Amino acid sequence: MSIRDRIIAANDTAKEIVDIPEWGVKVEVRSMSGAARAVLVQDAANNDGKLNFTRMLPEILIGCMFDTETGERIFDGEDTELLMEKSGAVLDKIIAVAMRLSGFNEGAVDTAGKGS
Repeated sequence: MSIRDRIIAANDTAKEIVDIPEWGVKVEVRSMSGAARAVLVQDAANNDGKLNFTRMLPEILIGCMFDTETGERIFDGEDTELLMEKSGAVLDKIIAVAMRLSGFNEGAVDTAGKGS
């Protein structure tokens, strides 16, 4: 198998189970693909190149939270308002894991926003 084929075949999605005692559940948080991450940053960028976190954060939550038993995505775009009414501290906990697994850091977010 060629290097190209090995790279294409590799399952490189990072996953982490996050315990959310406030909700009485555990969720699986997964990393975003490169394509999903690029779309997220592009869609969240304002005209001045700065990221609009009001748009970005719900998309991270919806795109990265999965049911630990079924592997299905827990929320979809129709759940944005309901989801964002939950505790900011709890949402921050999930977002922090999703961003870490997806390779976001302060420098990556700043660079991505400027390139939009």
